[in-house]
Amino acid sequence: MIKDLELKDFISHKETRMEFGRGITIFVGHNGAGKSSVIDAITYSLFGEHMRKANKNLVRRGASGQAVVRMRFTLNGREFQVARSLTTAGSAAFSQLELVSDAGKQVNKKLAGGERKQYGESTSAEVAKVLGLDYKKLRVAAVVQQGELARIVEAQPKEFKELINGLIGIDRLDLAFSTMKDVIAGFRDRLRDETGGYTDLEMSRLQEQLAKSEKELADAERLVGEYEEEKARLEGRLRQLESEIERLEPLREKAAEAQAKEKQLIKYVNEKRDQVAGEAARLERVVREAKSALATIAGKEENCIRLSMVKDELEEVQRQIEKSESDAGKMRGLLECAGRLQLTGDGRCPVCNSQVSRINDMFDTAHIQAEVNRIASARSSLQVERVNLKKEEQKLAEEGKKIASAEAFLSGNSIASQEDVSRIEVDLALRREALSGLPKEIIRVDDPHALAIDDASRALAEDVASIREKARSFSPAQYTAAKDERWKVMQKLQDASARMGSYRKAAEDAKNVIDFCRTAAKKLEAAAGFVGMLERIRSLVYNRDGAVGMSLRSWALGTISKKASEYATLFNIGISRIELAEKAREIAITCYGRNGEVDMDSLSGGEKVAVALALRLGIAYMMGASKLDFVILDEPTTHLDEERRKALVRIISEAFREGAGPLAQMIIITHDADIFEDSEVDAVFRFSMTADGSRVVRE
Repeated sequence: MIKDLELKDFISHKETRMEFGRGITIFVGHNGAGKSSVIDAITYSLFGEHMRKANKNLVRRGASGQAVVRMRFTLNGREFQVARSLTTAGSAAFSQLELVSDAGKQVNKKLAGGERKQYGESTSAEVAKVLGLDYKKLRVAAVVQQGELARIVEAQPKEFKELINGLIGIDRLDLAFSTMKDVIAGFRDRLRDETGGYTDLEMSRLQEQLAKSEKELADAERLVGEYEEEKARLEGRLRQLESEIERLEPLREKAAEAQAKEKQLIKYVNEKRDQVAGEAARLERVVREAKSALATIAGKEENCIRLSMVKDELEEVQRQIEKSESDAGKMRGLLECAGRLQLTGDGRCPVCNSQVSRINDMFDTAHIQAEVNRIASARSSLQVERVNLKKEEQKLAEEGKKIASAEAFLSGNSIASQEDVSRIEVDLALRREALSGLPKEIIRVDDPHALAIDDASRALAEDVASIREKARSFSPAQYTAAKDERWKVMQKLQDASARMGSYRKAAEDAKNVIDFCRTAAKKLEAAAGFVGMLERIRSLVYNRDGAVGMSLRSWALGTISKKASEYATLFNIGISRIELAEKAREIAITCYGRNGEVDMDSLSGGEKVAVALALRLGIAYMMGASKLDFVILDEPTTHLDEERRKALVRIISEAFREGAGPLAQMIIITHDADIFEDSEVDAVFRFSMTADGSRVVRE
């Protein structure tokens, strides 16, 4: 039972304190005056929960300090006090639960403080422990919402069943029922991850995969066996070929050695022939050039005499040319001077002005010019002669060079006379005779002894013949065929090994798949049992119409029926028993009086309200497990007609007459205060809104 409640800067209340006693307490006032704020104050003080969405909505507008709510209540002979506060921003600032007294003895013991659940400290949790119910259950047990009585009165049996389910929380089984479906789906998702995409619903597909993998394993193992046989056969043939090649290899080396010796012999004989031919050609050239050189040096003396004479003539011609150039210069000077001494028109001398009858040839310009021309002509002839002499000198000099070159050649070849040339010609004849006995250019060796032209070649020929004999049984075609076949066998062996490895890998993969499938099958078999169990739990436990739901409703309906019958007796409406019975999709309400079952349709409006109130109080009792001794009716007359509103007031008044009510305390919130006039109520609090917030006055 609530003893008192204090609100400071809480919702619309600046500072309000209310004391409560047993019996009926009425909150009256217009809408918005702060009446329903008391419900939020009670639930917030106990559990820190409310219906105002955000905590900041609990702080009075314009408040400068913290919002505070404190409540004292009694339970089973003990008195408790719970208090909470919020900052202006809506953050929880303080919370505490205190045991004030126990069996009339003062205690003042702090039971819990704060909401540090991680440290095991929670005021809300301790309150729930003391009351035996949490916030949601308190709302169902102790608060009758607006229009709820009208819903019970007007509800059809099917709708009443849904109402009961909602009030006692059975509708939450729907959430659990749906959640269990998600749990099963999630379990199957994890099962898919663990089994490669299979669930208990896909066992047949897994079995098909297992059968397929087993067939693949059998096929792969068969092919591995076939390729193992093929590999063994190829390896045997490869060993034979290796042995054959190993036998032929020394013979091949001897044959190669013979070919090398043959090439060496061919090269030696060809080089020897080329050497003799070259020497013969050189001697031919020496003889030819020696004869020419001897003929050339025979004219050496004549060449020297003629060259000396030409040089003397050149010197004389050069002297005459130089003399003619000097004479020509003198004559040009004389011609210039004579030109200045020419007679005037009257035959007088230009120097002395005397009469001249004849001019001396020395000063006669015509005579002088004729002499100049003669000297120029003579000089021209001399220059032509000098050019011819130069050409002859150059020719004689070239002949001198040839003579010197011939002398150098003869000296270099130790030839002094024709006898020396004859000696060389004899040597040339010997060379030609030797060359005629040598074979022409050799490309191949048929008979090596035919190429024995000297000791060195004879030794090579013997080696060739000896090695040929040793390699006589070697067949290049046989050797090449063995090598080619070995390469082909190795390729086939490599291919067989690769295929065998591929099929071994396929067999290993198939074994892994088989092992995986068998392991997955075991998991799926176990999972199928587990999922079946979950499905049964979902059907029997979480299905609202399952065994648990029906059992819970049966217990709840029995408890509600029993308490509602007790309350109906208190209401004195002629009904001694109310029985709730569950049918397929509805809950039937049956009332009994002195004469047995009472037809619900025959009940008056007031009697129906009485039955609805009895049922709601029975639900409150069931939810509160007999620990809550108060209930709050929030606008209970809403949606009720005039007759039923009056009936509700009368029933409540009679039930609480002389303190014999079904509960110790009932708080009724209403804006319809007139209906409670002349009714027996224990306290009336009138709410009104002022500039400072809600104002509460006890009347």
